[in-house]
Amino acid sequence: MNAFSHDTNAQRQSITLLSDAIRKADTVHTTLAGMLGIVLMLLVAVVLPVIGVEPVREPLAFIVMAIVAPGGVGVLYYLNIDVHNHIAEQARLTEVLVNSLGQGFLVFDQQGLCGKVYSQACLELVECRPADMNIAEVLRIPQEQRGDFSEWLGMLFQRESALSFEDVAKFLPRLFPHSGGRRVTLVYRPTRSKEGEVVNVVLIATDETEEYEAQQVAKQQQSYAEMIIRIFKERNQFQATLRHIRAFLEAAADPDVTLQNAEDLMRQLHTLKAAVKHFNLMDLGQVIHQFENDLRGADVTSDAVLRQHLQVGRSQVESQLNKVLLEVKDMLGDEKEWKGNIREIEEVQLYEFARELRTYDANPVLIQHYLSRIAALPINECFHSFERELRELSAMTEKLVKPARYTGSNPRVLTKPLQEFLFSLTHICRNIIDHGIETPVTRMARGKDAAGQISIHSEIMIDRPGQEWLHIIIRDDGNGIDPQRIRAKLATIDPEGPWQREDDQTVIQRIFDWGFTTSEGLTSLSGRGVGMEAVKREVVLLGGVIRVQSVLYHGASFDIRIPYHLDIDQIDLEDAAAPVITGARTT
Repeated sequence: MNAFSHDTNAQRQSITLLSDAIRKADTVHTTLAGMLGIVLMLLVAVVLPVIGVEPVREPLAFIVMAIVAPGGVGVLYYLNIDVHNHIAEQARLTEVLVNSLGQGFLVFDQQGLCGKVYSQACLELVECRPADMNIAEVLRIPQEQRGDFSEWLGMLFQRESALSFEDVAKFLPRLFPHSGGRRVTLVYRPTRSKEGEVVNVVLIATDETEEYEAQQVAKQQQSYAEMIIRIFKERNQFQATLRHIRAFLEAAADPDVTLQNAEDLMRQLHTLKAAVKHFNLMDLGQVIHQFENDLRGADVTSDAVLRQHLQVGRSQVESQLNKVLLEVKDMLGDEKEWKGNIREIEEVQLYEFARELRTYDANPVLIQHYLSRIAALPINECFHSFERELRELSAMTEKLVKPARYTGSNPRVLTKPLQEFLFSLTHICRNIIDHGIETPVTRMARGKDAAGQISIHSEIMIDRPGQEWLHIIIRDDGNGIDPQRIRAKLATIDPEGPWQREDDQTVIQRIFDWGFTTSEGLTSLSGRGVGMEAVKREVVLLGGVIRVQSVLYHGASFDIRIPYHLDIDQIDLEDAAAPVITGARTT
């Protein structure tokens, strides 16, 4: 946008300068016409006696001519001075305009000699004043390459050539070796005569350092994304690669390594280089590549030199490996937490296996142990999509939300029976962001942290022997629910309803009624009055209950209690192939 604006302003300035130039050219024409008139008048005065015509003898006429002629000349001189000043100003503005582009412009001829005209940016971009210098010196062409450079330079000016100007220009330097590390690109443009011959070449030098660095950052980010994807898809192979690296580092530390028995180490190192590049670990791959070159260097003529290279290389590989482990820590956890190979299994297969166990009269304790330890998942893992939606919606509404806080015992659950219920929690998420969490300014005005806090509590409750409940509380520290707003809304849709006799905590349960909403209009997050009713419906279908509690300006909490079962009879295998909230994994 800035570049476009800059170009547009330059074009407007050029148009203005052109208009001024045309106007001044008209002034020049007028001046010349005036001077011609004065000269003709003087010639007539001189010619009159020659042709026998009586010259002017009146003193008054002479005085008028004596006054008008110098006055006219004075006016014409003033106009010419004005034109001169305008041309000088025009040249200055043109120079400023060219220099403001931030590009280096210079011109050279067929002999490679640079002209006296160049832009101020050349001082920074090609680090010299190119006037009267040879282009080979300006571009710092190495002495051994100047012969080839001169040949290509000559071909630029050949009219009858098999290669076009653009084709030949590709063989000229495209980057300037800047001492300050800038990335200065070079572009060549021809100036031609009317016959089409190349007369001069314009060299344009542009500083593209920032653009190049931005491209490199983008490539690094893309490379990092590809690395994460490959590691995630081939996690087991990645862990195997790390084990091989550890084994190599241990073997390379053996003090008994010699030139005679180092072949196996060389072979392992070469294999590791290919393995790490498969996972797009480019920095680690480069370190291993250099390590391999050092071990195969001409200076490795003794066991002592070999061990010295092994020690240095081991340190570099280990340092880079630790960087990799730090990068993937959030995805894979600490290396000490890895539990061997992981295989993904469809959830339906886990349930079918439990049915098979019961069909063959397996011990019920074994079946229950299988369900709780393998088929079931910790309930907190089922809230990953809930957390992600919180972040996305808060960003959409320009509100701030801290990472969700988990409390309780995190009981394990079979996800299939809870699938629709977990899916419906998106409505609670949207309710919290749209109605609960305030804007940062409002929160700070109320003495709160600018970012809201959502907490999720889960535990197993026992109200009597044999009856267990999954207890989930989703709480926020936001605006809370105003019972007066609820009453005001109910007064418009059910003026004589029983809500008039309900206390505040009872009346706010009306948010679970079909079609009820306190929103004044429809938004992308809420307003239809069906979201919270959908949550209640799924809880009731599971045999549970849901209530909301609130303290105005301090937050609200959704208290959910669902019968807790780890029983295969609760699973409908005919519908088990439907999408699930989260998959199951075994180690």
